[in-house]
Amino acid sequence: MDFCLPKGAVVGPLVVCGAVFEEGDLPKLKELGVKDSKQLSPARREHLKGRIERLAKLVVLAKLEPWEIDKKRGDGVNLNRLETLKFIEIINAAFRGLKIDRVVIDVPDPNLAKFRLMLTNLIKREGLEIIAEHYADSKYLECSAASVLAKVARDEEIETLKTQYGDFGSGYPSDAKCARWLESYVNGGKRLPKIVRMSWETVSDIFLKHRQSGLKDFGRKKK
Repeated sequence: MDFCLPKGAVVGPLVVCGAVFEEGDLPKLKELGVKDSKQLSPARREHLKGRIERLAKLVVLAKLEPWEIDKKRGDGVNLNRLETLKFIEIINAAFRGLKIDRVVIDVPDPNLAKFRLMLTNLIKREGLEIIAEHYADSKYLECSAASVLAKVARDEEIETLKTQYGDFGSGYPSDAKCARWLESYVNGGKRLPKIVRMSWETVSDIFLKHRQSGLKDFGRKKK
């Protein structure tokens, strides 16, 4: 079983994918051209989705909505902990129907040793091999496949959200279109919608910039 999750977005859900494959089917993933989702175009990921799902013995998708992340972070639960709990949730779901020998996880926490210890304490499955590494989605084909499914699921969700909230680009803070969309709400005095992760530094920076701009305008008027 393998996990992948895009976590850097400021708009939209965080998506976690667990995918189970027979070891003998892993070469087939390579034949399909499966790679880390970041190395594939949206069209190529979409093309691979159905083929990966047909090879997989099980696919489990789980989401963390922006307001869930904000609430938990407000309660003192950091994102890495939230992600790990989703890992456990998916692992338990897989074990209810299949015998799992190995789990490969693309580690989000920069402190690898700390993350592995947390997993060991939370996953108590005798005989289960746990591989937890940085960039596992580019090292292990099965993890690459899971990353593709997670990214396609998020992209589909993003396109649905755009029909309601307008075009905010990719939803990542490095996207200029996304930044302009966020600023249009703040500068227009409108409340940011629930699809925005309010606890992200990106949002705080935009509010700070807006307040600083307001203070400058106030200073000019007094003169």
